[in-house]
Amino acid sequence: MDINSHTKILVVGLGYRSGLAAANFLAKRGCAVHISDSKNADELRGTIERLDPRVVVHAGEQNPELLNVGFDIAVLSPGVPQRIPLIVEAKRRGIPVIAEIELAYRFMKGRIAAITGTDGKSTTTALVGHILNDLGITALVGGNIGIPLISLVEQTRDDTVSVVELSSFQLETVDAFRPDAAAILNVTPDHLDRYDGIRKYFEAKLRIAKNQTDDDFFIYNMDDATLAGGIDGVRAKKLSFSLADNGADIFYKDGFVYRNGGSRAEMVLDASTMRILGLHNVQNAMTSILMVTSILTKMGRAVQYERIAAACCSFQGLEHRMERLGEIDGRAVINDSKATTVGAVEMALRSIAGKCVLILGGRTKGDDYSRLRRSMTGKVKGLVLIGESTDEFSRIFGDCTHTRAGSMDDALVKAMSLSAPGDTVILSPACASFDMFKSFEERGEVFRESFLKMRRGDLPWT
Repeated sequence: MDINSHTKILVVGLGYRSGLAAANFLAKRGCAVHISDSKNADELRGTIERLDPRVVVHAGEQNPELLNVGFDIAVLSPGVPQRIPLIVEAKRRGIPVIAEIELAYRFMKGRIAAITGTDGKSTTTALVGHILNDLGITALVGGNIGIPLISLVEQTRDDTVSVVELSSFQLETVDAFRPDAAAILNVTPDHLDRYDGIRKYFEAKLRIAKNQTDDDFFIYNMDDATLAGGIDGVRAKKLSFSLADNGADIFYKDGFVYRNGGSRAEMVLDASTMRILGLHNVQNAMTSILMVTSILTKMGRAVQYERIAAACCSFQGLEHRMERLGEIDGRAVINDSKATTVGAVEMALRSIAGKCVLILGGRTKGDDYSRLRRSMTGKVKGLVLIGESTDEFSRIFGDCTHTRAGSMDDALVKAMSLSAPGDTVILSPACASFDMFKSFEERGEVFRESFLKMRRGDLPWT
């Protein structure tokens, strides 16, 4: 369906990013735009003030009767599940329901590199953008990383590359979206409060390749059993990366990254020279190299591996992702607030040398958190539990040294008390932030402020 000034559109979910950006984008183009949200007007006041005044707001309701206005299309914000009655009824009436990502795609120019997976999406998305910009190619980074893709549309040109982080929620309602290069980093249990099992979750992720053809590229993790055994239907050219299998298109061995392609493997990156640490970031770098080379191939440009490797090494990483804040009394303090899954925490613990005290907890997402035990053994000397999950985690990890904290200041004080010089104190929650904070970013910022207060002497711990 063409979207023009005669189109009536219902945006479902105002939020403070995707829904807001989509509504303003459409109103600017003269569409008749309504937006609904289950929150009331007082809760949404700050966001409503940023809306185009032509947008009709339905706050505090997502009643199917809204559809009687006669909408041509519904744009679903990623945080809103398709199972709500309003969306179920829209589909019954034959109203197309699409994602904000899909909406943006219909107006975009240039190439698209799209990245999904349970863990590592944001770092890989940012790294791909960083490498492309270092190579002199204008890369626009957006999507689930925190910048709505729709807000970048007007910057796209025929020679730009949009590097897009995609969540499973965003992929649920893509229709025509087709990336030139797509990657799935890994698939581990996540959002099982929304999906009926990991298979359904994986199927949502795999929609990233739904419209790809054999002219496109699909990058995947050969070490992930779900991925390796579930991509037979992908039509794009498949490229693999691995920490363990030297037969992958790009692989890691003895501290170096190699690529296969000729008569013998060629070393392309000394992982020890990267500023971002840990095996998970080696995986992110391998994915990024394959993504960039795929885009360059589609653009008809030469691949310069030395320049790509140099860009991998100059990348400084992102806030809230294994971010080393500094030291206090001989303890390293790390902000890993973005670690909202068991897999992310497992990778974080593998990346720490020596013992640590782990600040853990928040709003759970249906995972089996007891899986953390294996990674904690011999590494975690104590737990500080925060958020809604405190009682549940106290039962799961009852035989581990643990304490409860009511605030982030309290959590850092108690973590310092459980630690010793040479240890690491790390916030790596394994949970969503929405019980105590509006986002993982806010959680990380509050943790950073606690660290700074303690370092200044304003938050004593002894």
